[in-house]
Amino acid sequence: MLLNIASASQQVRPLRIAIVEDNATARANLRSHLMAIDNYDIASYSNGRELRNGLRLNNFDLVLMDFHLGQSKNGVEWILQLQENNLFKPNTGLVFITSDGMPQTIGQILDLHPDFILIKPYTIKSLRTNLAHYLNLRNEVMPVLSYMAQKNNYMALNLVTDKIDKGVTKRFKNDFLKLRGRLLLAEKQYADAVELYSGVLKKSSNVLWAHWGLIKSEFFTGKWVQCQRMLNHLISESLTKDKAYEWMASVAIGKEEYREAENLLNNIKESELSIQATRLKVLCYEKQNKHELAQKLLEKKIQNNLTVKDRMADFALDLARFHIQMAESVINNKNETENAVLFEERKESLSAARKLITKVGKPANDRQGELQRDYLLALAFLLEGETDKAKNLVSQATPIETLSNAKLSTLVDAVKIWFGIGDKEKASELLAECDDILLKHESHIDKIIVSEAISEIEEKNNIQKDRALHVNEKGLRLYQDQEYFDALACFHKAYAMFPGVPAFSLNLLQCMADMGQHEYKGLEAEALFKELNSLSLSEKNEIRLGHVKVKLGI
Repeated sequence: MLLNIASASQQVRPLRIAIVEDNATARANLRSHLMAIDNYDIASYSNGRELRNGLRLNNFDLVLMDFHLGQSKNGVEWILQLQENNLFKPNTGLVFITSDGMPQTIGQILDLHPDFILIKPYTIKSLRTNLAHYLNLRNEVMPVLSYMAQKNNYMALNLVTDKIDKGVTKRFKNDFLKLRGRLLLAEKQYADAVELYSGVLKKSSNVLWAHWGLIKSEFFTGKWVQCQRMLNHLISESLTKDKAYEWMASVAIGKEEYREAENLLNNIKESELSIQATRLKVLCYEKQNKHELAQKLLEKKIQNNLTVKDRMADFALDLARFHIQMAESVINNKNETENAVLFEERKESLSAARKLITKVGKPANDRQGELQRDYLLALAFLLEGETDKAKNLVSQATPIETLSNAKLSTLVDAVKIWFGIGDKEKASELLAECDDILLKHESHIDKIIVSEAISEIEEKNNIQKDRALHVNEKGLRLYQDQEYFDALACFHKAYAMFPGVPAFSLNLLQCMADMGQHEYKGLEAEALFKELNSLSLSEKNEIRLGHVKVKLGI
């Protein structure tokens, strides 16, 4: 029997709600409306920074987030950052409130899978109705949410699957399916996720969360041909168009088709490029040596976000990192010491980077932001030949063992610094840490950008062979533990990083065969088999290849 809104909220303690709204009047009105419904424990914040500080002290049950937050990042950007910082817990409810019905806005919000959206001007009745549904659902899934809060997604998935199998009320059926899909993705059970999302779409082709869930499943499975086919369909839908172009560009970059990725991203208005999409476009420019275009894009984004300080700071640090990369490329030029022009270019790049980092300043109460700034400064010192200053700065910034909580981009900067200082052991330790984090990381764009940066580090330090051996060994351990998708990612990296080693190719092909997968990130199993079949293999590997051939039906 379902509870009504009053009984659903009768807990040991009142429901803890956080309101995030930059307009004081709207914030007060929303608080009054909520208090008229029940005696909730309500905290009010004007922006994401205040919410971040509040989350460090409180465990909220529900966050009501406005999309536009004045001189701050928008609500979606803040939730993404809070999730990255592990401050926004998976068992916390999320409601978005916005007066902006533009497809780009609604599309960004939908990508976070909020519990519901309130469009301003909303009525007290619509607030009450949606909140009642959320609270009744929360009561039904509370045991699942408790497991998720403990980061035990395996038990949470078993429990929600059991509830669905036993039958849930029609009113909550889609909510349960959505939650199960989310947990299947978290547990990398992609085949079951594909089945779930496909089943939902067969009944109704307009369910956007199912479309995105299916695309994510196919993307992370490596079935990029199928992924592109689905994305082509979503390009025609206004609510999903921009996000579809981002995903299609991600696939193209994965295939090293940078010009194609750039063309896809050109379909998104420059003013509408998200921080992540901007980073993708900058990467496309860099890979095509269009450095001037990359710099101009970041400078425009900074200029257009001068009043949105948090977002401006992100773009400013991205531009600082770009200038540092330009200085690195000059240093890698063997003629640099003989060429005064190149020397001056390096000097100007590093000067520009340091000015930007200084302009951003030290962020208050944001340890990740502090680390990002400190490591960028240390990298600039290193490139200027100030090795002791760089070493002192990173040593004071944080012990190396706590860097696992830093941003992925900061970890990459740390790897560069320790290689530059000459401590290969620490650098290699951090590279292994990057490998582990990348396997768990949910943002496909972060994975792409960081993977590209790591590849450049491996090439610059001539460690491709050692890294390929390390990653292959990691893949074997994951394979033995039946973590097949992670194993497949490792085998593919080893194969791509150091081609021509039969063991890497055979491990990759066997893993694909065992999973019944004929394509992985554009690589066809049949083409890989032909490549192996043309090589001179040991007797043991010949036998393995024969078994693989049978499994694949080649």
